[in-house]
Amino acid sequence: MLRLARLLLCCLVPIAAFAEEKIARPTVLKLTLETAIQAALSKSFAIQVQRFEPQIAQEGVTRELGRFDPVFDLTAERAEDSQSDVFVNGIRLEQRSINRLDRFSAGLSGATAIGLTYDLGLGTRNSLGRFNRWTDDYESRGSIVLRQPLLRGFGTAANLAQIRIARNNVMVSDWALRQRIIDIITETNFVYNELHFAHEALLVAERSRELARQLYVDNEARLKIGVKSPLDVTEARAQVAAREEGVILAQRSVRDNENFLKQLVTNDMERMLSIAVEIAPPPAVAFRADVPAGILDALALRPDYRQNVLEIERRNITLAFTRNQALPRFDLTGSLAMLGFENDFGTSINRVPRRDQAAWSIGAIVSIPIPNREGRGATNAAKLEAAKSLVALQQLEQQIVVDVDNASGQVITSRERIASTREARRLARETLDAGEARLRAGGGTTFEVLELQKKLTEAEAAVLRAEADYNKAIGEYHRQTGTALRVHNVVLN
Repeated sequence: MLRLARLLLCCLVPIAAFAEEKIARPTVLKLTLETAIQAALSKSFAIQVQRFEPQIAQEGVTRELGRFDPVFDLTAERAEDSQSDVFVNGIRLEQRSINRLDRFSAGLSGATAIGLTYDLGLGTRNSLGRFNRWTDDYESRGSIVLRQPLLRGFGTAANLAQIRIARNNVMVSDWALRQRIIDIITETNFVYNELHFAHEALLVAERSRELARQLYVDNEARLKIGVKSPLDVTEARAQVAAREEGVILAQRSVRDNENFLKQLVTNDMERMLSIAVEIAPPPAVAFRADVPAGILDALALRPDYRQNVLEIERRNITLAFTRNQALPRFDLTGSLAMLGFENDFGTSINRVPRRDQAAWSIGAIVSIPIPNREGRGATNAAKLEAAKSLVALQQLEQQIVVDVDNASGQVITSRERIASTREARRLARETLDAGEARLRAGGGTTFEVLELQKKLTEAEAAVLRAEADYNKAIGEYHRQTGTALRVHNVVLN
């Protein structure tokens, strides 16, 4: 048995190792901007949490619709009372008696959207006992009771208000989900571009270090032939060390931004720490901001604006309900009951339409609050709330105009910065080439060349920053106009 266990273990170990090799984790995560956005949307805990809100709001609609569900009642009851013999001075005055009453009833009650309430009932009762010599005596009853408000509580404005508000809440939660998705798209775009900037800035820092190192090597060679002094060598060597710090900081920036991107695209951050990230350059998009069109898009697609519009609708629903509740109460009531009598259950039920006995009533209920301060106060407050929501919407409309124009301006400014920084980089490159030529000819200084190298590095970094800011400005423009979902082909199910 022990040998068999050892043999089995020896067979399983290579299999397990092979299986582990087959499912080895990737060491590099390759992403484009679109795949990063898709991963962020599918893995975001914030979106997963927000996604419950429309479903919860929809269940609120179901709950409010339940107010108009008819209620079916079924009752069965047996009651019995008994009396023992009564003795006075040893003389029995009355014998023991027992009376029994059986009741059975079914009913349907509910309310309608115009305020009408109804109660339909059908039941029977059977009384028997010593008083009728235990003979079945069925009394069946069919009844209908109606109540219709004509002022307070009348109409759909009063009775469907909560359903309409619940449906409004569903749309509000849908727009809130859209806002969350737009924010995730924009944040992913920002982080992606910052990571690309960090990668390119690292290359710039490494090139700058290499320029200083090459100058150090050249100065050492010139020192050997007596063309340069030890100070020139030391000065170049010091810059190599200084620029090494820049490389170290740039490497740290790359790792930090990699972690920021990983945090967005995965929900298992600990496992992703050991995985490197490779990203494609952000797509070069031919984009031109259009302020008037952007404002129209924002008014149609910005979640915060659409939520404010829905808030006005909700306030108006509340105002209509409050106005109705401030009216006097004037309700019409009516009832009809028909009875059938017989000594068996079925026949007594059948005789109900024949109206062996009938009873009906009709009336009105009037209730007028004086001086109705509660109703007037509630109505006036609802009016003010509706007016406040309208003013808030107008304020947001102005803010949207400013936001879209500013976002458009940032796109234009960033594009202009790209052109100017590229020209500055070209000139810095030419200036450095000229400075190096002068140094080789013996007319320049090491300090001058090192300064020109620093200026070239700064110019290259400025180009990278302008390009990253341009891409981020486009993303911000899409957020401010509400078009991020459309641009990235995100469809909400």
